[in-house]
Amino acid sequence: MNPGRRRAVVLAASMGSAALIAAIVKPVRRSAGGRPAVMLDTLFPRQFGDWRVDEVMNSFVRPADRQGRIAGIYDQLLERSFVDRAGQRIMLSVAFGSEQSANLQLHRPEVCYQASGYQVGGQHSAVLELAGQNVPVNRLHAELPGRFEPITYWTLLGDVVLADKSGFRWRRLGSALRGELLDGTLVRVSSIDPQPERAFALQARFADEMARAVAPAQRVKVIGAAQRG
Repeated sequence: MNPGRRRAVVLAASMGSAALIAAIVKPVRRSAGGRPAVMLDTLFPRQFGDWRVDEVMNSFVRPADRQGRIAGIYDQLLERSFVDRAGQRIMLSVAFGSEQSANLQLHRPEVCYQASGYQVGGQHSAVLELAGQNVPVNRLHAELPGRFEPITYWTLLGDVVLADKSGFRWRRLGSALRGELLDGTLVRVSSIDPQPERAFALQARFADEMARAVAPAQRVKVIGAAQRG
């Protein structure tokens, strides 16, 4: 089976599973754990450590697929460009969906960047220590002529960060069969740098400082709940 046909079969199977779930259960509208609605603009700080928002450069952050918002997949999108005192820049993009979190799976950077004409490669998983908590993340890089963009991102389903797609699907399926609808958040940090390892190190520092700047009671919405073991 050629790669294109294989992807089509996988997508069709995913859509079929979603339709089956919808036919069996009617999820209850709620945020995970009874948490109040997320407001991204206030949840994510605009200034912390050496980092501050660069209002002029905000428009250069690649959106987290605005079509997702138009289609009702996302309720909120947050895009900010940060700069530190040394002039280093990080782009932050966050997408939140309160009801259609299942579809966040289809809008991961490796999907939406490629759909926008980028060459995507170097995908691998990693674990970052953010605010003293181990958080599984995905890393990759996207490239256009003259633009090499290493990317780090993580996806929350409810209050759990899930790096692998199968774990995301199984948690989503389990919650749907219980009649629950978990909210979903995709947090992406990226920078323009031809040296990916240097970029990933900077992104890790930025993500840690950002997480530490979030009020402790609110961190579960950004980096999930601490997992035992």
